[in-house]
Amino acid sequence: MTAAPQRGRRRAEPQRRQSILGLTPRKGSHAAAAPSPVTKTAKYMAALAVVGGLVVAGSLAQQVGQSVDPSLASIVSAADASAAPSAVSAADDATINFSGSSVAEATKATASATPTAPAAVAEVKAAAADVTPVAEAPAPVETTPPVAVDNPEAAKAYAATQVSARGWGAEQMSCLTQLWERESNWRTTALNPDGGAYGIVQSLPAEKMASVGADYLTNYETQITWGLNYITETYSTPCGAWAHSNAVNWY
Repeated sequence: MTAAPQRGRRRAEPQRRQSILGLTPRKGSHAAAAPSPVTKTAKYMAALAVVGGLVVAGSLAQQVGQSVDPSLASIVSAADASAAPSAVSAADDATINFSGSSVAEATKATASATPTAPAAVAEVKAAAADVTPVAEAPAPVETTPPVAVDNPEAAKAYAATQVSARGWGAEQMSCLTQLWERESNWRTTALNPDGGAYGIVQSLPAEKMASVGADYLTNYETQITWGLNYITETYSTPCGAWAHSNAVNWY
């Protein structure tokens, strides 16, 4: 059996408005209608709009960052330029003051503190006068060993002066001349090969004459002085020594 035909006009269904994402609001427990092609396109357009906005925002941020640095650099440069002092020009003889003192005054003070050349020389001389020079060691003197001088005539002349100085006369000098002629021929270096007696007076040993002088080996004056002392102590006079020598052949 078929349904009876409805008569009259159908009540129009209220048109459901779509949301911005292409979804229709639910009514009751009815399931949502299938999206239409228009709804999908709107979704794509909205997503692209969001992505495009993010890209534009990033680009703007980069441009802003790049544009800020030169501006800041220019500001800093301008600040440094304004803070830097400008060049100052002044005359050559101008006085420049620093903390209450002038360069000219400092120059005068330095000049007054620096001694002049004559004053400096005088100070150096005064200081040198106060210095005690170090005594230099004397140069070594080259000494040559004394050379024996056999000069019988000079030895006899010296003996004559000594005999006279002792108060003896010519006869004592004659005895002395004969005595030492026999002993050494008045030679300073005469040496007796048998006993070792030495010199004009034939001292035995020779070192006895050192009591008069260290040069007893080479100086006839030293030998004669010692011999006259010996004769005086032993025989009183040269003639007494000569008489003893004639008796025993030695004195």
